[in-house]
Amino acid sequence: MESTEERAAPDDGLRRYGPARAPGTGQDAVAVPHPADAWVDSMATPCRCVFVFIGNAPHLAQAFSEGLAEAVSQEVGHRLRALAMATVGPRVVQIRDDCFLLWSHDAEAGGPCVGSPRVSEDIEHLLSEISAEPVCFDGLVALPELHAGWIEVSDPRTLDATEIDLILWAAQQSPSLDDVRAEDWRAGYRADMAIAVRVWEAARTGRLQTRWQAVVDAHAGGATLYRESCVHVPPTPEHHSFLAPGTYLPCLERLRLTRAFDRCVAHQVLDTLRQRPGANMGLNLSAHSARLDHWWALFLERLSREPLLARRLVVEVDCARAPLQDAEAVRDFCRCLAAYGCRIAMDAFGSGVAGLTFVQACKPDIVKLEAAFVRRAGENPFGFESLKDMLALCARLARRTVVDGIDREADLHVAMRAGAQWLQGCYLGGAQAPARHPAPVRRGVASTAPAVRATASASMRRETGPSDRSRTHSF
Repeated sequence: MESTEERAAPDDGLRRYGPARAPGTGQDAVAVPHPADAWVDSMATPCRCVFVFIGNAPHLAQAFSEGLAEAVSQEVGHRLRALAMATVGPRVVQIRDDCFLLWSHDAEAGGPCVGSPRVSEDIEHLLSEISAEPVCFDGLVALPELHAGWIEVSDPRTLDATEIDLILWAAQQSPSLDDVRAEDWRAGYRADMAIAVRVWEAARTGRLQTRWQAVVDAHAGGATLYRESCVHVPPTPEHHSFLAPGTYLPCLERLRLTRAFDRCVAHQVLDTLRQRPGANMGLNLSAHSARLDHWWALFLERLSREPLLARRLVVEVDCARAPLQDAEAVRDFCRCLAAYGCRIAMDAFGSGVAGLTFVQACKPDIVKLEAAFVRRAGENPFGFESLKDMLALCARLARRTVVDGIDREADLHVAMRAGAQWLQGCYLGGAQAPARHPAPVRRGVASTAPAVRATASASMRRETGPSDRSRTHSF
């Protein structure tokens, strides 16, 4: 492979290798020796550095414009340079429009994670800083999809084509099996990005609104197992309606932008757990986020530092859209959190592609049935028998089974008749703050159904303060 001239490097501390070109074109970048700098003089042997990769650079170029993709690359480089200048000096190398290297004297990763690869709080801080704001260009707004990791390379003055290929191979994540380019792909990508930008703006400005939905015991008058967080995006002057998770989460998943958002929500749930001693709360995560990468370094460190907090946290992983190629990563993530003391729940079981092997490998404490089962159970005898069969199957997979989707009194009756114990849904008091322990009531479908709803609602009202009521009822 022939060498090319090095790009002219502006005096900004950001070294660039390879010819200028559009992101994602697949052309190889070839580095040539760079004049010696003081900060690399001591690098006589290979050392570890951090790569930062813009995973959606080609998507931005194809769905929006080459100009936006280039602007994202330049802005990420600028933010990396500013961060490096403030910490370790000008040690940023750009080896392609979508890939950067950050060098540091501290070549060690962060603290160990139980049963997992090592993760680094320094890399998490770097990722959060450079993805803090969307990138604007010519009236277009987009979020970069960033991921990072450690890699061992030789002196940057002598990187050759083979080493650059190795860095690029290590930096790119596995392709999504769902990334099928339909005829209207560009319009869909733009629409998804518009929603993602709105969600991220609400997250970074502290405007997300959390509702709490109880998982209650059908035979103990509303006794609560835990409360699941349900994050809504509030209206804005430009958008006059709330965004519910069912609307924005599929968009974030298609764009592979769930990890930064889920990380933000995860820390909010831990903060709420600390403020409410004795409460048990559920954190709902996309299966796309459930991987032991550097986005989770601080979260894992908080769990290890506060084991009592971890034991009151239920981590729900959504089975509905679990990516098949990431099944092993999801399994390792669940086992790691379980080792810290968290309870694991598999959400929306029975829908999507997640099968028995996947769920068994994650060793959940709780399995939550997809809401469609209780709806079909009320429509015909076959649906009812299917619900009973699923309850029997789930009993072999986890200690507790939750029937989700109890949104009407008829749903409550049919679930209890099928033998369900733990229930969740809007009919059981909606979404409120954590509840105190309610008084038990007499067993039996006819007498228990209204008591479950009434007792659960009353207990939630008792615990909800004035500020909580005004917030949750705004939905």
